[in-house]
Amino acid sequence: MTTTAAAWFAVAFFLLPGFVINWVAGMRAPAAAAAALPVTFGVIGLGAWGWGLTTAPFNLWTYGVSVVIAVLVAAVWRAAFVRRARRWKTVTWRRALFPGKWRERSLLDPYWILPGAGIAVGAFMLISDRLAWLVRLPHGVNNIVQGWDVQWHANTVRFIMDTGIASSTRMGELQNVETHADLLYPAAFHAGIALFGEAAGLDPVPALNIGHVVLSGLALPITMACLVFAFLRSRGVTAQIGAGLAAIAIYAAPQVAWIGDYVGMWPYLFAMSMTGIVIWQFISVPGARASALSAAIGFVGVLIAHPSAVTVIVIAVVLFWLTSTLVRPERSRVMDTVWMALPAVGGALAFLPIALAGSDQAEEVSGWQAYEDPSNTDGWETAFSMETRHILEFFPDFDATIALWLAGFGALVALFWRGQIWPALLYLISLTATVNAVEPFDTWYGDALAAIGNLHYNTAHRLILPVAMCVVAGAAIAVAAMIRLITLAPIAARRNSPAWARATTAASAAVAVAVGAFAVPAVREATLDGAKDAFSSARTGERMVSNDDLAAFDWLASQPAAFEGYTMGVPSDGHSWIYAIEGVPTLARHFQWPTGGRGSDFDILYWQPDFIGEGLRGDPTAETIADKAIEELNVKFFISSPGLFWWYQLPRFEIIRGFWVSKGVTPVYRKGDVVIFAVNSQFTDMELKDMRRDALEHGSEELAELSPSGLPAPPDPTGPTGPTGPTGPAGPAENDSAGSGTATWNTMGVLN
Repeated sequence: MTTTAAAWFAVAFFLLPGFVINWVAGMRAPAAAAAALPVTFGVIGLGAWGWGLTTAPFNLWTYGVSVVIAVLVAAVWRAAFVRRARRWKTVTWRRALFPGKWRERSLLDPYWILPGAGIAVGAFMLISDRLAWLVRLPHGVNNIVQGWDVQWHANTVRFIMDTGIASSTRMGELQNVETHADLLYPAAFHAGIALFGEAAGLDPVPALNIGHVVLSGLALPITMACLVFAFLRSRGVTAQIGAGLAAIAIYAAPQVAWIGDYVGMWPYLFAMSMTGIVIWQFISVPGARASALSAAIGFVGVLIAHPSAVTVIVIAVVLFWLTSTLVRPERSRVMDTVWMALPAVGGALAFLPIALAGSDQAEEVSGWQAYEDPSNTDGWETAFSMETRHILEFFPDFDATIALWLAGFGALVALFWRGQIWPALLYLISLTATVNAVEPFDTWYGDALAAIGNLHYNTAHRLILPVAMCVVAGAAIAVAAMIRLITLAPIAARRNSPAWARATTAASAAVAVAVGAFAVPAVREATLDGAKDAFSSARTGERMVSNDDLAAFDWLASQPAAFEGYTMGVPSDGHSWIYAIEGVPTLARHFQWPTGGRGSDFDILYWQPDFIGEGLRGDPTAETIADKAIEELNVKFFISSPGLFWWYQLPRFEIIRGFWVSKGVTPVYRKGDVVIFAVNSQFTDMELKDMRRDALEHGSEELAELSPSGLPAPPDPTGPTGPTGPTGPAGPAENDSAGSGTATWNTMGVLN
C-alpha cells in the first residue's frame, strides 16, 4: 500500500465507525461526521479496556464486535426517543425518527458547505505537506524520531499489535516487564494506530508515522470549525464563514501542529485537537438531545486519548453554562442543564473503572512540577505573545500582533452580537494558566491554576495550545464579521427581506471563497519553512538511533535466540527502538525506568552488569546477584548504544568499558559505537562462534576469535595484531606473573 493510499484508508478507518454510531444515535449527517473522531476513539478506548478484562486480544475482530455493540446501543437509544415521540405526540414513524424540520441540519441544508470546504482544505494542507516531507526523510515512512516520547509511543503500538493488550489499565505489562506493576496510561491513541496498522498491513513504525499525521491533520481543522460554531452559538452565515477560515488558519499556528509534533507529545496533541469538537457536542445537546449519547462517548474518547485535555472541555462547558445557558436557555434552564450534564456524568461513569485502576498514577501526574526556563521571568509577555518553547527557534519571524488584534475584535463580535462572553473567559483562564507555568503566582488562585496546569505537566508549550486555538478562532470570526459587513448583511437584516438576505448570503459566500483562496497560499508561505524545519528536525540526525543502530537491530532480529529471551540496555540510550522496529523483546520500553525499585533484577543489571560471570572472592565460579538476575529475567543480549538522551545523564561505563573485560559476556556484533554482547551462560561456545561469524557476514567489524571458555581469545602480545602492532594501540600488555600472555580489552574492543 502506498503512503497516499494508506493515508486515505486511515481517513475512512478513523471516521466511518464514529459517523455510523452518531447517525444511528440520531445525529444528522453533517454533525455526525464532525463528531466522528472522538466517538471512534471512545469506542476504541472502552473496547480496549473491556476486552482487556478478558483473555481475548484486542484486534480487528474484537474491535468490530465493539463497534457493533456501540451501534446497537445507539439504535436502542434512538428507539427510546422514537417511542417517546410516538407515545406523547401523534406523529408518524418517519417524523419520530427525524424530528423537527426534515431538511434542517441535514445534508440538504447548505450550512455545512463552507465549513466542510475549509476543513477539507485545512486537513489536506496538514496531511499532504507532512507526508510529502516524511517520505523524503531518511528511511521514509519507517523514519525514527530522535526524541523523547516517540520511542514509547512506537513501543506501545508494537506491544498492542503483538499481544492484543490495549487496555489503559494494563500498560504496566508493557513498561514493567519484570514486575508487571500497575500502570495507567491512556492508550486509545496507540490502540487506534495499532488497529489501523493491522488493517492496512503496516508495521508499527510506519503505522504510527502515517496514523499520527492523519489523526492530528483531521482533528485540528474539524475542532477549529466546531469551536467557531460554539463560540458564536450559531449556525448562521458568519459562523459558517468563520468555521471554514479557522479550519485553514490553524495551519499557521506553530504552537499547535508544529511544536506539538516536534516535541513528540502526539497523544496529547491529538486529544487537544478533539477538544473543540467535544465542546461543541456538549453545547449542542440541549437543542438536539439525541446527540447526548455521542457527546458522552466523545468525552470518553478524549479522556482515554489523554485525560489532560478534558480540563479544557470542562472549563469551556462550565463557562458556557454559567454565562449562556442560564442567561438564554435553549428550552429551559433546568432541562438544558440536565441534558448538558448527562453526557458528562455518563462519560465520567464509563471512565471511572479505568480511573480507579490508575488513581496512584493520576496523583503522580497532578503533582508534576516541570517549570519553564528559570531565566524567563516575564510570563505575561511569553503567554500573550505565544512565544513559548521552540517558537522563535523554528519561526524566528513569528509575530502574533495581527492575529491578536483580530481575535480581540472577534471576541467583541461574539459578545455584543451573540451575547457570548465565555470564549473570552476561556482565553483568559488558559492564558493565566500558561503564565503561572512560567512565573507561578504565590496566591490562592496560583494554586488553583497549578492544579489545572499540573495535569498538563505544568509546561507552557502545552498550556499554550488552547490559547492559540482561541486566538485563531477569534481571528476567523473577526474576518467573517468583516465579510458580512462589506456585503451589507446588517442592512439585509434590518430590511427583513428574503431577497436581500439571499443576495447578501451569496455575496458573503463569494467573498469568503475569494478570501480563502488568497489565504491558503499566504498562510502556507508564511508557515512552510518553519513547519518543515520543525517537522524534519526531530526526524533527522542520529541523536538516539543511528544507521549503525539500525544495522545492529537488523542483525539481532535475525538471531532466533533474541526472541527467546530479553535484550537489556540503558533505558535512555535509544536501544529499545529495536522492539518497535523489529519486535525483539527488550526490558526497557521507555527512556524512563520501569517500576521495580532498588534490588530488583532490572536494577541490578543496570548498576552491576559488570558482575556477570565474575564469581565471588575465593570462588570464581560462584553465582553473583547479576547472574541470578540474568537467569530470572532470561536476558540473552545486551546492547551498548551510547550516548544518552539528557545531557546530565552519566554513561554506564560498566557496560561501555567493563563488558570488554567481563567473563560473563562476549561481544558478538559491533558497528561503530554500537556493540551487542551475548550472555555467555545462555549460549554454548559453538553458538557464540557461529553468531560472531554470522555477524561478520552481515557487516560487523572484526572481533577477536573466541577461546573455549567463551572469552575473546588473546592474540600473541608481540604479534602483528598485538598492542604494538598496526591494529592495536601502543602500550604494554598486561601479563600475569607466569607470563602466560593473558590480555584485557580496552574501551574500543582492542586487546591490550
